Amino acid sequence: MPVILGRNSFVRIGEESTYGAGSSSANVFNRIVSTSLGRNQERSQTTHLSTSDAAFSQGFFDGMELAGGSLEIPIYYEGNGILLKAAIGSVVDGGGPPYSHTYRPTAVLPSLEITVQRGSGNAELFEGCVISTMSLSVEAGGEMTASFEIIAETAQARSGSLTPSYGDGVQVLHYQAGTMSFNSVNYSLRSLDFNLDNKIDRRNLLGSKLTAQPLITDIREVTMTVTCDLEDDNLYNAQLAGTQSDCEITFTGTDADADTFKLKLFNAVITSYSDEINTVGRIERTIEFQGLADSSDPAFEIVIVNQDISGIGN
Repeated sequence: MPVILGRNSFVRIGEESTYGAGSSSANVFNRIVSTSLGRNQERSQTTHLSTSDAAFSQGFFDGMELAGGSLEIPIYYEGNGILLKAAIGSVVDGGGPPYSHTYRPTAVLPSLEITVQRGSGNAELFEGCVISTMSLSVEAGGEMTASFEIIAETAQARSGSLTPSYGDGVQVLHYQAGTMSFNSVNYSLRSLDFNLDNKIDRRNLLGSKLTAQPLITDIREVTMTVTCDLEDDNLYNAQLAGTQSDCEITFTGTDADADTFKLKLFNAVITSYSDEINTVGRIERTIEFQGLADSSDPAFEIVIVNQDISGIGN
């Protein structure tokens, strides 16, 4: 039998109208860097005392079915909005062209249908996919990528294969970054990690091997960790004083469309700061900002301006 190869793997995504019911309009295709999405059946040995003469168990039973895993993708100015909305909660589309799409948190997270095409192998469709955590990362010399941890209800049997139909968006790259602004000062960054923890977990109930719809069970957290050269003591002093300010950075595409991708923390406070000295050369500082909500703004938002009328389109 031929060996299955991972090249040309991708995912097809659609938004479910009802949790776990699948999507009738799954038509967004995303390239992937890696994925561990899978379906596993827990099994446990029975606990009664009847065993073989050599003291081995003579039976087992099925526990919970565990579906889900991680998904890492490259970020584009168009085509990733369906995953951003699922991780954050909502999107508001503005008129255009160009069109603005503002992703903001809501109390209930949408669920997705995600089909994984395993390279030269069969496709596997996952239903009831809810995003537990999201991380956006980029460093000097690299491309922006996103990593999602996903809890799924179940998956269908692997079968057949798909042909991708990608959108025409361009990638978000390191040299397209502007400066980060905080407390009326701009900073040039070496790297950033934008992290969202939705604090959701599986809901295992009597009567089913599958999880019920995962819900937010704790206080959600959003942080942005950045590294930059040590040039002044502004951020050090802000950390000591507990200074709060909006913190944002915008990436701008270099093609004719000049699409933008903005990350913004509201009411951000510095929760950790480090500028250790371990070299005779350039000193770096690493800062973690946490976004906080108030009566008028959520803790954060992501705003994309592109040529797509839909914030969850291909």
